[in-house]
Formats: sequence, structure tokens, C-alpha cells
Amino acid sequence: YQPEWADMDILEWAKSHNSDNNHMVNKLAGNVGGANATDTDLLRAKRTVRRRFIVGLTEEMKESIRRFNIVMGINDKTEKSH
Repeated sequence: YQPEWADMDILEWAKSHNSDNNHMVNKLAGNVGGANATDTDLLRAKRTVRRRFIVGLTEEMKESIRRFNIVMGINDKTEKSH
């Protein structure tokens, strides 16, 4: 906690204290060091997210589980032997 940030809104903080220049974009694009993220880096980061992440919604649990099963190669119709 930084007391001087108490009256600062998020946009003000981001403009004055968040100087990492798209840290997550750089990480997902595979950049090392403190390079400035480019449009190409953003495209690479988005491709990484598409290929490596799957998102589900609790409001759509049945559909989310169906999608997880497809991605992981699990057939929910397979009979289980006891």
C-alpha cells in the first residue's frame, strides 16, 4: 500500500506509475528484456492466448465443460466401467 496513491484514480496511476509498457503483451509474445511492445508483438500475444488458453463461463457451465472436453480430447459420452 502506498498512501500517496489513496486519492488517485486508476487512469491517473496508470499514466504516472505504470511504466512497464505492456508487460503482459511482451510476456505472451515471448519478448525478453524491457522492449517496447509493437503491433506485431500484440498479434503474437493474441495468437498465444488463442492457442494456449481456454475460457469458460460459470453462467454457461455445461457449454464450458463441453468445450474443455473437446480441447482436452475427453469424450463425455464414453461409458465408464465400474
